[in-house]
Amino acid sequence: MNEEGPVIVIGAGSVGTATARALQREGHAVTLIDSGEPGRATSYGNAGFIAIDHVLPLARPSTLKRVPQMLMDRNGPLTVHPPSIPALLPWMARFARAAYSQAEVRKGVDSFGPLMAEANIAWKAEIQASGLGELFRTQGALYVYESEAAFASGEEERSLQKAKGTVFEIVDGKRARELAPGLSDRIVRGVYYSHGMHTINPYKVVSTLAGRFTADGGTLLRSRVRSFGRDGNRVTSVETTEQSLPAEAVVIAAGRASGELTRLLGFNAPLVAERGYHVILAPDNVRFELPVSPAERGFFITPMEEGLRVAGTVELAAPHQPPSWHRADLLVRHLKEIFPGVGGAEQSRWIGERPTLPDFRPAMGRAPRLAIVYCGYGHQHVGLTLATATGRLIARQMAGEALPETLQACDPGRFG
Repeated sequence: MNEEGPVIVIGAGSVGTATARALQREGHAVTLIDSGEPGRATSYGNAGFIAIDHVLPLARPSTLKRVPQMLMDRNGPLTVHPPSIPALLPWMARFARAAYSQAEVRKGVDSFGPLMAEANIAWKAEIQASGLGELFRTQGALYVYESEAAFASGEEERSLQKAKGTVFEIVDGKRARELAPGLSDRIVRGVYYSHGMHTINPYKVVSTLAGRFTADGGTLLRSRVRSFGRDGNRVTSVETTEQSLPAEAVVIAAGRASGELTRLLGFNAPLVAERGYHVILAPDNVRFELPVSPAERGFFITPMEEGLRVAGTVELAAPHQPPSWHRADLLVRHLKEIFPGVGGAEQSRWIGERPTLPDFRPAMGRAPRLAIVYCGYGHQHVGLTLATATGRLIARQMAGEALPETLQACDPGRFG
């Protein structure tokens, strides 16, 4: 490694900031670069749930079979921004191939298990080490279903969760309403994850991590990366709009913008903006303290510090397209149907871009054909969940350890 400079982490969202902290603990001098404030982009608006129960990749046959039906339903959980369709076709073709391939689906299943186990350990350690306890709650999480057919559709994932030791309780509608008072009578089934954890302020989690990082000697730069200095297969510097920064190593953790950086380095990251929305409502009549997800509608309802956050849905879009705010309106309508009378006046609304690869597995580890470049992007719906795990795994790899064999499925070089 080039000992003249620090490790440079590009991207100060949840993944980049957690990675900077993990590397700092291993004794590295670290510089964290982002054009914006830490935690103000995609990490700002998520549902706040640490989804360690997530064991199935979304790229699988059952998802693909539902896509035409979902696309025909303008109010459904998935839509495609019509002007973006030509730009999205290559990604969608790759998604279809991954979803239909038993080998690719198996790679996803085999990798998510150890990733979530690592995330569970890593978050508990980070919460204690960085003093984040007041920002997290451990009341569990509840997935609810409006029909027996919808409940049955989740059996594949529940079977895998059970095999991996996930603790959950299947409940009837009455018990679900006890766990989350105010739930509609239309709820007939629920699955309660008693060990579920969520944050009441995702932005504060990232900004606090960034504050601890700088307090412990890390450097935070507000700047934009424009290129890299190279000496053969070795990156020697990161060139920003203001200066040239010598680099001991480089970590790409810039969310959807990671694809632009990997192109500069000569490898491919076919990321799309899987856009999600949230609405914050005044917490009127909220009598529950845990995240609730109406599974077939594809969103979360999470009590947070600033109010009731209703977050989710998927809108595939090319970069820099205007928001489709009717998707936020749809979230409020769904809330009123699932929790009649819950939630007051709208406080704010938001749109963010989940960075998503076509096989729905993150890119994690050493970059292809480069000596000292590491990757941590493409975490789609589970960026917050996998942030600390990604940081720990990259730090271990930088120290000379090999990633577990099951995580080779997350190799950043798999797209060429």
